[in-house]
Amino acid sequence: MNNNFPKNNEINNNQFDLKEEFYKYLPFWYWFVIGLFFALISVKIYLRYQSDIYESKTIVKLLDDTNSDFKMPSSGVNFFMRSKINIENEKEIIRSNRLLTKVVKELQLYNQFFTEGKVKNSEEYGIKNPSIEWIGSEEKTNSFKGLWKITYDSKGYFWDNDNKKREYNKIYDIEGIAMRVIPPIELHNNVNTLSIKKISLNDAVTRLKANIEVSLVGEESDLLQITTNGPIINKNNAILNTLNEVFDRDGREDRQQIFKKTIEFVNARFEYLFKELDTIELNKADYKKEQKLSFLEGDSQSLLGTKGVTFSEYEQAKTQSLLSDIIISALKEVNDNELLPTNIGLEEMKVNGLVDEYNKVVLETQKIITSAGENHPSVQKLIEVQKNLKSNVRYSLNAYQDVLSIKIQAIDKVKAMQEFQFAALPYQEKTIRSIERQQKIKETLYLLLLQKREEASINLAITNPSIKIVDEAISESNPHSPKRALFYLIATFLGLSIPLALIFLYYLFDSRIHTRKMIEHVLDDMPIIAEIPFIEEQSKIVKKNDHSVLSEAFRILVANLNFIIPMNSKSAPAIFVSSTIKGEGKTFIATNLALTLASLGKKVIIVGTDLRNPQLHKALKTKKEKIGLVNLLVQPELSFNDCVCHEEINDIPLDIIYSGVIPPNPTEILANGHFEHILAELKQVYDYVVIDTAPTLLVADSTIITKYADTTLYLIKANYTDKQILPYINNLKHQNKIKNTAIVFNNIGQNEGYGKGYAYSYQYNYGYGYGYNMSTLLPIRFAKFTRIFKSMLKKKK
Repeated sequence: MNNNFPKNNEINNNQFDLKEEFYKYLPFWYWFVIGLFFALISVKIYLRYQSDIYESKTIVKLLDDTNSDFKMPSSGVNFFMRSKINIENEKEIIRSNRLLTKVVKELQLYNQFFTEGKVKNSEEYGIKNPSIEWIGSEEKTNSFKGLWKITYDSKGYFWDNDNKKREYNKIYDIEGIAMRVIPPIELHNNVNTLSIKKISLNDAVTRLKANIEVSLVGEESDLLQITTNGPIINKNNAILNTLNEVFDRDGREDRQQIFKKTIEFVNARFEYLFKELDTIELNKADYKKEQKLSFLEGDSQSLLGTKGVTFSEYEQAKTQSLLSDIIISALKEVNDNELLPTNIGLEEMKVNGLVDEYNKVVLETQKIITSAGENHPSVQKLIEVQKNLKSNVRYSLNAYQDVLSIKIQAIDKVKAMQEFQFAALPYQEKTIRSIERQQKIKETLYLLLLQKREEASINLAITNPSIKIVDEAISESNPHSPKRALFYLIATFLGLSIPLALIFLYYLFDSRIHTRKMIEHVLDDMPIIAEIPFIEEQSKIVKKNDHSVLSEAFRILVANLNFIIPMNSKSAPAIFVSSTIKGEGKTFIATNLALTLASLGKKVIIVGTDLRNPQLHKALKTKKEKIGLVNLLVQPELSFNDCVCHEEINDIPLDIIYSGVIPPNPTEILANGHFEHILAELKQVYDYVVIDTAPTLLVADSTIITKYADTTLYLIKANYTDKQILPYINNLKHQNKIKNTAIVFNNIGQNEGYGKGYAYSYQYNYGYGYGYNMSTLLPIRFAKFTRIFKSMLKKKK
């Protein structure tokens, strides 16, 4: 055999071919256009009825008010201060339900107004909407819900289509709840209709909290950015500005509470000191009147100088002792969660620190009680901390008094010595001095408390703000969501990817043969000698001197066939045309091959050996003869010339031996040994003998006679033959059931996107128990769209 074709495994290329993949999907271009069109239209409709959400933000700076309170020039240490700012705590306070509840109430966010549209309702907010005030117990009004309509103009309003004209600012009963409608700030004569939705206070706070975000502007910054989202820019800005005001006011009230408590304590102590001072003055006047004394002068300037120093230390110690008594007395009187007076002049820093720490714990406890209630676990813990701190303060004051007592005793000893030196002075002078000392101590304490009260009053009046507003609430002009560009990008992606995925799945589960590479990858040592194109025309028979694509393809087949046919044979070659299953084009290839050889001036005969389902007469469009190959096989006395039909098809002379009548036992007839003799006679008379055989997979007829073939042309039809058939063809080759085999790839080029091919629509069924249903392998015709698209591309080029 003269075989100059390369082996299939040598030309197999497993590399990814982008161009091939592109042309594989190109015939489905209209599906991509349709998918993209519907995706973009769907997104456009969705965005048309989707409300734009805008983001508003404000930036504030938290102010640390430590050492910011007003102090008198003589003030030593100020205890009216807060600790350094804890940013995380302040962020949670801003988003706390307590503050957000105040914002909801001030802006009446539990009342929502909507204008009704054909598809969606749009929320309204601003000075053009009326205000609704719900009157009654907080518990009932806060939980009250409902949905109504209001139609209003400059003269009044109608509530929920009840046809009853109502007046503004007048109280009416709505479902058991008193309410009144306040007219809009901008009120015109036009009649407007709105839908009113009343939600509970808790729901309004929850919704608001979900939209509030608090974050630091930078990692090292003490600036906070507060953001909220919503469809109405003015409403977003109003929420943020009101939240800033509420948060600032809450911080001011916390500090003012300490100042108020200090003022109340000092005022209470003033009444006590006033009575004591009045008692001392009366005692002094009574003593002088009783002793008949007038003004007394000191007897020695030097002694008075030293004694003055002693007296100063004594007075200081006594003053501190009295201040300690005041705080100890306050400890006994103060209850849990009540503040202690601070900064009243006590010089013991440890005691002052404990008192300040106690007041901080009290404030923290009061905040938790306000936010979470008295039953919160932290409240009991903080009360225990208060008790421990009070115990520590009491212990420190007792210790401090012990120190003062020792100091006073020491001073008393010095004073006793000095009194001994003044023994000559009248006893009455000593008594008066004692009374005057008591008076001076009370006056000093009175003035000190008076100063502290003034400081507290000034601080109460000029309480510094909690925050500094860096940027008022402002919103961007472009919506925060939905992001239209992103939606269109996603729609474009889905519009292209979904058809791509469906086509990919189609190809993934498609088991048919579509390309030459698929054959070469499996079949060994079987060259593909021709590729017959898909022909859409009804006439699929070559013509003499024709230059059509079909005729040229069969001329190439004939030319390549010369490399396959053994050249040392003295007789004509027997060319068997076979295939695996019905519908792959055996008769089509056999008839056109015979006609092409005949058009070259060769003497050619075509023999139909498909005794079960003969199709030769249909392919050649001739009459089916009753006498044929069956007669030659069962009647050896007949000559083949008796069964040869001399036809002229498209001006090409061709001899034909039809199969004849359909026998009941075709396999036995072909195996009776007469076929070999008939074939030998034909090979002596003709230049080429073309045999149209039956499918090899369905019946054994072809494998019985293929041993007589000089060359076997095995048909594989593109877009039709299943890939699982290829190993079967290999087995036929390896088992020598087919000889000198070459592959003819039929029906190619129907479209570059394989899997949408032409197929015969009938079923191979002989009626003798043999059947093979090919309905699952029949593809869909889409080639027309591809050819139109290609022609458009060629015109553009």
